[in-house]
Amino acid sequence: MAFLDWQERYETGLAGYDAQHQTLFRLANRIHECLMKQATGSDLEIASVFAAFLEMTRAHVRTEDELMAWQQYAPAAEHENAHHQFIQYLESMADPSVVGQSLRERLQDVLVKFKAHFEDDDEQTFLVLLRRKHFPTAS
Repeated sequence: MAFLDWQERYETGLAGYDAQHQTLFRLANRIHECLMKQATGSDLEIASVFAAFLEMTRAHVRTEDELMAWQQYAPAAEHENAHHQFIQYLESMADPSVVGQSLRERLQDVLVKFKAHFEDDDEQTFLVLLRRKHFPTAS
């Protein structure tokens, strides 16, 4: 079972933006699969998938921040700040010198926070705004 399921309600009509979200979902699901393997999923494999997730998140955050500015989305500054904090959080989770949690525990926390961010009211409001602009007949 996937950790995150892509749903039609996430479609915005912006192909590149939607593709980034879908890639993030696939990577988050891959991290989850690796974590569920326990003994058979190597930390090297998990770290590699997480590195790809971090890079895609950085790229996506830049895209989304630009879209928010372009759309003159009112809470853009607050959302950009949340993005900046999330990137810093991800970078800290990738740091092997972090004491107290294993890589697996840290990445489980990452997945929970990513899912919560994506389901956040502000994020969903922005998706609805984009969808209405690109699919005018959509609800």
